[in-house]
Amino acid sequence: MSPFLQQTMDCLVQSDSGQAETAVRSRPEVKAPHDVVVHVSAVALNPTDFKSPESNPTPGAIMGCDFMGSVISAGTAADKDLPPTTRVCGFVHGSNPGNPETGSFAEYLVTDSRLLIRVPDSWTNEDGAALGGVGWGTVALAMEISLQLPGRPSKPAALRDDGSRTPVLVYGGATATGTMACQILSMSGYRPVVTASSSSSTLVQDYGAVAVVPYSSPTCGETIRDDHTGKALRHALDCISSPESVKCCFTALGRIGARYSGLDYVPDDWRTRKAIKVHMPLTYALHGHEIKFKGPYHRDADPAMLELGGRWRDEVQGLVDAGRLRPHPAREVKGKWRGIIDGLEMMKAGEVRGQKLVVALEGGASP
Repeated sequence: MSPFLQQTMDCLVQSDSGQAETAVRSRPEVKAPHDVVVHVSAVALNPTDFKSPESNPTPGAIMGCDFMGSVISAGTAADKDLPPTTRVCGFVHGSNPGNPETGSFAEYLVTDSRLLIRVPDSWTNEDGAALGGVGWGTVALAMEISLQLPGRPSKPAALRDDGSRTPVLVYGGATATGTMACQILSMSGYRPVVTASSSSSTLVQDYGAVAVVPYSSPTCGETIRDDHTGKALRHALDCISSPESVKCCFTALGRIGARYSGLDYVPDDWRTRKAIKVHMPLTYALHGHEIKFKGPYHRDADPAMLELGGRWRDEVQGLVDAGRLRPHPAREVKGKWRGIIDGLEMMKAGEVRGQKLVVALEGGASP
């Protein structure tokens, strides 16, 4: 059936027990002037796709964040560069208590056109899904809000007085967010110092890391401080947010003006140095809506976040158009809905290293 005629869709939702199950929903429609409806061709998996149902269960909510697809309809104020059939990628707030219909694990979704990336003809659907938006959105929030780094790819940071670049620690550099951070930080005038396994050292250097320290070393933080940054390190982006990663970052950070950005909540008893400013970026906030999660994951509605997201969308679009930004290495999981469920289990079990799991929902991974 033509996507323009289909009125219902298959999707993957949270069950009452918090697991993923297939369901049928009405096809979403444009509800706001900047909205577009996207026919989803592929999705990528993120840790939040299984963590959100565990920490903030919302039975019946459509799951998933990152996607790749084609525009089929648009609101009156939608980006004019996104006519029907335009290939786009982006992210939505899956497992959303505030709007259970917004997930990407569906045949169709509706989203704000101001946060979408036009995908080059040379990219496969797999590439577009792997880029998505969770990665670059997280880096945008971390740089601008958590770490307060002024450099951008379009206007790199000035060199320090000694002619060197400001170092930024990226813990978990071989994750999808880690390789995105390495690229954007490097193009923004910074010097990414990264933790990764020895087997991932070549990968992270290929994405822009200038130094790699094994995260398994019991002296990881000391090595970063003594061999690569001295006492000058003021910024750390932690893509893992475990007791071990927090300890490493806090050990490596300097004494004055240090900032830490962690992708998950860091309890007080993990924070060994109270002077370090800690912030958790939630990519969903870039849509500007209230995030109706519990406790530290809640965010008030904030239109300024959407403006920030739009500015960074423009940065990322420019990099993609110029061929300067690459998605994380993708690994396709076969099986559509079953493939998503299997992929989430693989991630939970720690079986995914240095790859972004992608699942085709239509027509395979190629354009």
